[in-house]
Amino acid sequence: MSSNNHEILILGGNFGGVNAAHNLLRSTIPTLKRLSPSKSYHVTLVTPNTDFFFKIGSPRALVNATALPYSKLFRPLSEAFSQYDASQFTLVQGVASSLDASTRTVTVTTGTEDKQIQYDSLIISTGTTSKSPLWTLHNDQSLTTKALESMHTELPKAKTVVVAGGGAVGVETAGEIAAAHPSCKVTLLSGSHRVLDRVKEATSIRAQDYLEKVVHVEVVHNVRVDSVSGEHPATLKLSDGSTREVDLYIDATGGKANSEFLPKSWLDETGRVITRDVYFRVKGNGTDDVKQVYVLGDIVAGSSNAALELDPMVTTLCSSLAVDVASSLEGAKKEEPSPGFIGSLFAKFFGGAGGYPKQLEFKPLKDTLVVPIGPSGGVGQIMGWRMPSLMVYMGKAKSYLIELIEPTITGSKWKKV
Repeated sequence: MSSNNHEILILGGNFGGVNAAHNLLRSTIPTLKRLSPSKSYHVTLVTPNTDFFFKIGSPRALVNATALPYSKLFRPLSEAFSQYDASQFTLVQGVASSLDASTRTVTVTTGTEDKQIQYDSLIISTGTTSKSPLWTLHNDQSLTTKALESMHTELPKAKTVVVAGGGAVGVETAGEIAAAHPSCKVTLLSGSHRVLDRVKEATSIRAQDYLEKVVHVEVVHNVRVDSVSGEHPATLKLSDGSTREVDLYIDATGGKANSEFLPKSWLDETGRVITRDVYFRVKGNGTDDVKQVYVLGDIVAGSSNAALELDPMVTTLCSSLAVDVASSLEGAKKEEPSPGFIGSLFAKFFGGAGGYPKQLEFKPLKDTLVVPIGPSGGVGQIMGWRMPSLMVYMGKAKSYLIELIEPTITGSKWKKV
């Protein structure tokens, strides 16, 4: 690889990878080129899916085909990146199958061959795979559309539905189904001692109250599904020794990290990637070359897996990459002097003195969660403070944040430098 060309490889092409690519191409790379105009940069995005999937909207989309139509839920990645030419960006449809840290190479399995892609900087954003394809794209993205179509067919006929999982997705799904099909008996198995067990107990209590009294969902705690046989109907063997037969079973219990291709020594016990600092640099094992290797999204060890975290993550990670690359540029200054008036003007628009990149802190909205329970409202908290149901309706339940898709796809949410 030419020393004058810097290859940035991104693994994973949904929320994390798409946002990171746009941020790099619109902001980070133009800033770096100001420091060394002769240096060129190229971004390669590797992902098995051809479309971006707005998974936030799944709880509403599964209720019927018109609530959130496929044309909004799925958007072609080719459309997302058509604004960049081949010298800037390449989209590769494939799956990362192995990584060689010593040669800084990732092997990618496509439909017809294995290919090796070398990197100077690497962003791991492969996310998680849920047990049900309703919530995340599996390697074959048609599984998700088929799962949604199955819901549209089976829900109107169902008299009994069990949703497993007491997190936000499970609560939202149970609420949407119960609101859309009031004659159907919907049961939510939280699998814990309360729903939404990562937030304040008061929020959990309000969520259960809303589920039971407003949309009439039965909530059962401390019971999990041990096994499932059949489909429509399904027979569930539960952890308390009982058995239930239901017309429809929906698994909303979370996902498994997509990290099989990474060295095990880079991962925690859940298969997520361990960072060495709060700026999303990968820790590694002390011997592997992890210089300019970063991790983003649900696959970050310790991540809350909340969508609200992602944009602050992208901002911080891209600043980490910019600082690291800038420090390695020949002739680039390693420290910022006092900027002065002109430098301060540059800093306002480009980050540091005279456009020199600045490490940005990770500043997510802490203790914040917004959970619609049906189309009319729900529960939530902002920085730990209670969110009224009307605010939940206006903030998310009304549209399920569908308005966020366009700026994500086009990259317009990221400032162009």
